[in-house]
Amino acid sequence: MNAVCILKKIFSVFPLLVAFQLSLQANIVCMCVTTPVTFLEVVDGDTIWVKKEGKKVLVQFAGIDTPELAHEANKTPDCLHDQKKAQEARDLIQDMLSSAKEVGLIIKEEINEQELRAQVYADGLSVGQELLYKYLAVEGQGNWCGINE
Repeated sequence: MNAVCILKKIFSVFPLLVAFQLSLQANIVCMCVTTPVTFLEVVDGDTIWVKKEGKKVLVQFAGIDTPELAHEANKTPDCLHDQKKAQEARDLIQDMLSSAKEVGLIIKEEINEQELRAQVYADGLSVGQELLYKYLAVEGQGNWCGINE
């Protein structure tokens, strides 16, 4: 009987420990070396303009996809929900990057001189991971509004 009580106590505390561990992981700061850039503006939930080495560069977030801001072709309830997510993603990026002391990139692919794919960091926090944590993005390619973008 005593062993049953001990097991009940252990299993009642276990979910709290797991939740605590997950909350710690959500705010881990990257200890990686990033290319410093100056944030200029948000295009949409997974695309921004930055100044890198004195040049204006379009940055697409590597590995994630958010809904596009406008889809006139589809006005279904799912699409309207995705449009709301698109605006929330854009607002989150704007808030994170405009208030960051340091914005950095880990460049994954240079498409051309004025466009690249990269992981974006605001004060060491991955902006892409924050979008994923808040369910505003998916890894890979999304199927937003029922359309592969």
